Amino acid sequence: MRSKIIAPLCAAVVALSGTSLYVITGSADANLNAFEPTADNVKILGRAYYTGESLRFAQTAAGVEFETNASTVSFTLSGESGALSRPEPARMEIYIDGKLDSLHDLGINGQVITVDLGEKADHIVRIIKTTESENGTVFLDEIAVDSDSIAPTPAKERKIEFIGDSITCGYGLGADKASEHFTTKTEYGSRTYAYKAAQLLDADYSMVCFSGFGLVSGYTANGVKNEISLLPTYYEKCGLAWEDYYGGNTAGIDSVDWDFSQYVPDLIVINLGTNDNSYVSRGADADEKAARAQEYVDAYVAFLKQVRENNPDSEILCTLGTMGQELWAEVEKTVETYTAETGDTKVKAMEFDNQDPNDGYGADYHPTEVTHAKAAHQLADYISAEYGWTIDETVDVSATPIPEAVPAPRPSTSKPDSSSQAAESSSAEDSSSAADSSSASSAAASSAASTSSKASSSASAGTSNPDTGFGLGAAGIAAAAVTAAGIVVSRKRKDK
Repeated sequence: MRSKIIAPLCAAVVALSGTSLYVITGSADANLNAFEPTADNVKILGRAYYTGESLRFAQTAAGVEFETNASTVSFTLSGESGALSRPEPARMEIYIDGKLDSLHDLGINGQVITVDLGEKADHIVRIIKTTESENGTVFLDEIAVDSDSIAPTPAKERKIEFIGDSITCGYGLGADKASEHFTTKTEYGSRTYAYKAAQLLDADYSMVCFSGFGLVSGYTANGVKNEISLLPTYYEKCGLAWEDYYGGNTAGIDSVDWDFSQYVPDLIVINLGTNDNSYVSRGADADEKAARAQEYVDAYVAFLKQVRENNPDSEILCTLGTMGQELWAEVEKTVETYTAETGDTKVKAMEFDNQDPNDGYGADYHPTEVTHAKAAHQLADYISAEYGWTIDETVDVSATPIPEAVPAPRPSTSKPDSSSQAAESSSAEDSSSAADSSSASSAAASSAASTSSKASSSASAGTSNPDTGFGLGAAGIAAAAVTAAGIVVSRKRKDK
């Protein structure tokens, strides 16, 4: 344990949410004991690794959970520039004793979030990143409490790994209508079918998911194979942030190999094919479409071999949905081919129900939380029937109101040099322009998977989509625009 007195409160933003008081600042408050976010002190959720200074993570719903007897808890957080973006910040959710307590935007390095828990008592505290990997890497620098100890919560009896695309990321889940487009402010990994299924099955989880990604091709609006957004490329890494990819950062989180011994899943659920279909379905004729469908099968079989090599004992469940099932026959063929080639009988397939228009649509025709809740029950029921896992009938995963986020503090008011100011201004303008320029065709994101006539009619626009689209995923369009303009954004980076 590192124990110290944390500096007095300075330049704080104070917010009320529910019954808790949040102090958001550049330095922590009160006389608290500080702890490193290591496996000795916390249960690590999802893919993360300790740099020697901070716990670094990017994936959807990654974070930590711990037990403590306290009345105050404080988190010190930092991030790479994508995570600190004003228009598209990484967002953190804090849970106290299993209930969502607050939602926070990140905005500065060394940002401290202090939560008043009321009277001192035993609590289980969880903090997770609810936005996806592509939009930036987060560092949990330390945890502080008014207690002498924190301890990891016990591991669950079951563990699941979820592998997927924007559906698994929770893209657009919080949007009010299909005409809205991607923003991290409507993305909620904690409200997805994956997170909810883990709750129903009382299982630990880890998510490996990237908007726009596929197996043979990421999303493509013009039928040209998108080989940038291929999930197998990053499956053995801790994550991927587009700012690193397009900025040439060789120390990005995509350079860090994942240690598969750190989390050994009993079951791996794969949901990939929605973006591949944007490539398969745009073949010039029936013969080319058939050839592309076979490419998808071949790529999927190869990926199953990769997954099996890294997870020799896990059950594997290949799913497809909820934004269209056009490649379902190919998923079944994949499992049959893989089993015939390898003799591995621990691979099955399950088809999700397609989303019901009566349940509404999220941004760019992505599923709403209502649809995700239905999919979670369908998945949990299948897992219970096929693998004998028990469903916790007391768990309610129905859609609930989304709280307003506690805003991030503003950066220091100390005057930066003019070049930094220009860079920040240009970055914001270019990000906005990139998002605006792509919005006209963003309904095409779902054209390969949605039966909506509106989505289908937009598919011919031939422009890349900020959400599932063309290798740039959720944040990539803005990042690429900034990079293409030769802009270097002044930032504090933790390349560990």
